[in-house]
Amino acid sequence: MSWTLIADGLVAVLLIATLVYVRRLSAKLEEMRASRAEFEKLFADFTRTTDQAASHLHHLKATADNTMQDLQARIERAQGLSGEFGRLGDDLKLLTERAEGAADQLDASVGRARFLAAATAPVAATQAAAPAAAAPKQPPLPRDLEDEPALPSGKLSALSGMR
Repeated sequence: MSWTLIADGLVAVLLIATLVYVRRLSAKLEEMRASRAEFEKLFADFTRTTDQAASHLHHLKATADNTMQDLQARIERAQGLSGEFGRLGDDLKLLTERAEGAADQLDASVGRARFLAAATAPVAATQAAAPAAAAPKQPPLPRDLEDEPALPSGKLSALSGMR
């Protein structure tokens, strides 16, 4: 055999191998072209989704700012109301203390009026039974009434009407 024939056979084998390789390369390139279209579509979807996310993020930030301003206004209003309620509470405490003092005074006046009414009732009955008799001796006043001035008759008549 001649060397040329071997060389031609070797070139033919290499040529067949090259054709097989080119065929595979062509198939891979077709796959890449098809994948490129999918990749471009995927990239377009990703870009659109990213833009939507940025828009939603901007909207969310604006809503959060509005909510924060509204919340801050409500906090300031609540702090103002808290101060006002504190002042009202102090006023109510003062009024309660004054009302308790007035109730204590009224209770003491009612007790004195009852004591005086009870003390003068036997004397009035005795005077009615013996008009010519000497002036009766008044019972001693309780200790808390000794230093008190005489009660006005208007208060006593109002208190006796309460019975």
